[in-house]
Amino acid sequence: MENQKSQKLNLYWIDTQTGKKIPAGVGFHLPEYGEFRLKIDALSDEKQYFAKPVSGSDDRVNYRVEVVVKSNGKFARRSEIGTGYMDKNTGGFIYMDVGPFSRCLALQVEA
Repeated sequence: MENQKSQKLNLYWIDTQTGKKIPAGVGFHLPEYGEFRLKIDALSDEKQYFAKPVSGSDDRVNYRVEVVVKSNGKFARRSEIGTGYMDKNTGGFIYMDVGPFSRCLALQVEA
């Protein structure tokens, strides 16, 4: 089986008042786990962030946004820091509400 590099996906902050998109980093689909790895420019590179599907109905998929928590430099657990969703009205984006940020974080998974 060939090891393929995951395609880089665009990550944006969306101003909920104006709809303006501001670059926020990148994401990568991890098909072996069915989730997305997020590299968010405004947050520490030392921490790992993920968007993981948790439920779905009809045309909507709900996501949990998680951060990896380490203890003594080793993986201890994941902690939820936000939620998200994608449906037919999001235009190929996963919209996420993350922690204390007033802007919506959006991962473009479809062109």
